[in-house]
Amino acid sequence: MSGSGLGGMRTSSDGFPIALALAAFVLMFLGQSTYEMLVEGWVAQHIAPWLGGIAAEAVERLSAVAVAGTLALSVTAALYLYLRRDFARQAARMANGSSRPPAAIQPRRDVWLYDAICRIFLGRWDLIALKRGKLDLDGADGEVLRDLVARHIRQLAAEGTLPIWGRRRGYWALWELAPPEYWKHHQVDYQSFLEADPKLLHALPCDGATRTPSIGALMTSKAAVDAFCESVAL
Repeated sequence: MSGSGLGGMRTSSDGFPIALALAAFVLMFLGQSTYEMLVEGWVAQHIAPWLGGIAAEAVERLSAVAVAGTLALSVTAALYLYLRRDFARQAARMANGSSRPPAAIQPRRDVWLYDAICRIFLGRWDLIALKRGKLDLDGADGEVLRDLVARHIRQLAAEGTLPIWGRRRGYWALWELAPPEYWKHHQVDYQSFLEADPKLLHALPCDGATRTPSIGALMTSKAAVDAFCESVAL
């Protein structure tokens, strides 16, 4: 029977007392048989003349059981102590290994933020359906989506849960990771999300002072998105 971690160790040792009992029985049987073969002649020669045949045979049997039982118990006890220490060492190693914090996952820019928002909204990796070139949403869905894009994504980015990369305007501009502080004063523009084009999704200042995109072509990390969705059972 096998298992993993500490649970696996406990499962594998459930039959340990039974195995020890069987081992003790076998050792006792073998020891008794061996003892009887070794001392049978000696008993017949030295004990029988004093006590008689029946008494000498009884002494032989009792001494065989006593010696074999003592030997079996001694060997079994030694084996038990050894295996118990070995199990304890293995359990300690597993406990130490399981208590180590998981290695931090380095976020990688590998998915459009537009696609990630659709994943969070739909609960699966898929795009929101289009109808006549526009997102196919009813009134209630539209309000939920607006709140997700403009408010919740901003909160996740500010907390560092959802890393977001963007490019400034210009041909030579590179994607840069926006620090969490950036999102204290910026948000993902919902109107640009309605364009249904990942490359057009951009961020704007929260105060609405300008409609000029601060950063655009927003991207994020698929691993970070999956980790968040798993944490909230999406």
